[in-house]
This record gives sequence, structure tokens and C-alpha cells, in this order.
Amino acid sequence: MSQVILDLQLACEDNSGLPEESQFQTWLNAVIPQFQEESEVTIRVVDTAESHSLNLTYRGKDKPTNVLSFPFEVPPGMEMSLLGDLVICRQVVEKEAQEQGKPLEAHWAHMVVHGS
Repeated sequence: MSQVILDLQLACEDNSGLPEESQFQTWLNAVIPQFQEESEVTIRVVDTAESHSLNLTYRGKDKPTNVLSFPFEVPPGMEMSLLGDLVICRQVVEKEAQEQGKPLEAHWAHMVVHGS
């Protein structure tokens, strides 16, 4: 079985109530093994200000978003296990889950899988 190395970065003012690192790991393990034997992914959980700034800079959208994916492209001739970064906005995920009547944990899982 493939191994997924997770670098979890919690960049919110309040990190309480977020999924545990082990839960993020489980969600990644469900989708990443299809890529390669060993993979490394960074998940950064952010507040709306950082999500808004990144979404404006990289997508030209003037609002926060639920998840942004930044895949890493390995230069030719190099072997690296880094797949890239996911940036997930806590407030957007929580708001969407409530609006859509979804369990919050299920929506977090959806964002990790969707972003991967």
C-alpha cells in the first residue's frame, strides 16, 4: 500500500473543532495511492482572508473559496514525491455544510478528496 506523507498546517485564528490530523490522513489515503508509491501533500487550513487573497491572486476571483489546489510539477529528470498543496478555508467549508444540510465532517472529507 502507498504511503501518504501529510504536512498539516493550521493557520486559523481558532483551530478548535477542526478534524484531527489522523482524519485528514485517512481521507488522503483514500485517494492518493492511485498516483505513486509514496506521496507528500500539504494541507493548509486557513481563514477567509487568506483564502480570499489566494483566490484573487491565482484565480482572479474576488472572494474566498472552499478549496484551492496547487499541484507540484516535477522538473524533467527529477524524482520527487511531492504532489502539491491544498488550501482549505474553514469558514467557507462550515458555511457550505450548513447551507447544504451536510454533516460537517462529510464536507471536510469532500474538500480533501475534491482538492486532491
